[in-house]
Amino acid sequence: MSMVTPSAANGAQRLRRHEAVVSALLEHGTMSRTELAEITGYSQSSMTSSIRHLIRLGHVIETGRGRSTGGRRRTLLEFDRRSVLLMILSVDAGHMVARQVDLSGTVHVQVRRKLDPEHPQAAVTAAVEALQNAAEAQSTCAIISMPGVVSADGDVSLAPALGASPGRRLQDLVAEISGLHTIGENDVNLLALGESEDGAVRDGDDFGLIYVGDGIGGALVLNGQVRRGATGSAGEIGFLPWSGADGGTLTRAVSGTAVGPLEYDWSVPALSAKAEAIGIESGTTHIVTALEQSDSPDAAILLGQALDAWAYAAIVLTCVVNPGRIVLAGDAATLGPASREALADRVRAGSPSPVDVCYAELGDRAIVSGAIAQVRTAPWIFLPEEDSPHPQSPEPAAPDSERRPGPESMAEPHPNNETPYTNTPHLEGEI
Repeated sequence: MSMVTPSAANGAQRLRRHEAVVSALLEHGTMSRTELAEITGYSQSSMTSSIRHLIRLGHVIETGRGRSTGGRRRTLLEFDRRSVLLMILSVDAGHMVARQVDLSGTVHVQVRRKLDPEHPQAAVTAAVEALQNAAEAQSTCAIISMPGVVSADGDVSLAPALGASPGRRLQDLVAEISGLHTIGENDVNLLALGESEDGAVRDGDDFGLIYVGDGIGGALVLNGQVRRGATGSAGEIGFLPWSGADGGTLTRAVSGTAVGPLEYDWSVPALSAKAEAIGIESGTTHIVTALEQSDSPDAAILLGQALDAWAYAAIVLTCVVNPGRIVLAGDAATLGPASREALADRVRAGSPSPVDVCYAELGDRAIVSGAIAQVRTAPWIFLPEEDSPHPQSPEPAAPDSERRPGPESMAEPHPNNETPYTNTPHLEGEI
């Protein structure tokens, strides 16, 4: 029979209060203690120790006093976004990229290490160590943006960029090397969070995102939350069956393969190979742009086939979950105006109900914005360990004597639009 000691229960309760304060301040900005109590549902007296604790850690600062409502003017509280330095690891163009950013979106350090798919752990280790050596201050926590299927417990599989299964979880490796709390997340999910944070869908909570690049993937955001599925692999639309270049035979995914039928035929590398086969080599020009600019009828046909395939992925999402909006990201966002409209028309024509179609705005900056949004909904990742480890399952609600009901709309905080991304960050330590 397992027992929870009073000290452990109190520690978990304190941690929940700390998290509630942090999440509220990150989402809603500067506010008074009274406003904070209304949003979190905790009484002002019960939050006093949490606010003092967060002030001592340097996360919360007092910024002056608000307007008087008849009595003493209220002291305003604000979360200092510079107090958390987030290490972000991501895969880009055959490299492992490590960035150190604060929660305002400022990039302090960025390093790149060549990624050998046969030995991905070596690139991860090199990138983490190089970032730590180049950074002026120690990072507070870490997030890995991982391509491929990421399970509910953080295992990554079916990731061509990472080659064979590394044998251990990458976030465990990063945590061991860096000494930081580390989260692993699917890269397309982070892109979707970033676009909802301050990109193409900053004004909406329900959308599906289609990413076209080295592979084809998807993400679904409903009520401001990424839906990951039972095992964390929702959105792997590259594995949809597809009638491809094999003469019309329906290809199917083979269990354990790293590339699905749709992305095998219509990812950007596959498109480049098809273009080369008809005599079109892009050189330094993006393959999509090369096809758009070509006078060859074959180029127009090939581009149209690619648009059909990418629209198909979006249509599947609209048929199954009816998100109301589709965001096309990655290399699909490099399309010119005419091709963009042609792709959007295909999606709208094939969807059973009206759907808005737009294009991602942030590019690879979405990874940073998405990681920041992820941290805001999981503040335990940077809170000191002595507060008690973060519970793996939901803890019971605080007793009525301590917690009072708050507005239902505040029950589940979701990514907001208040965290700006610095468009021209000062990069140091580019190695």
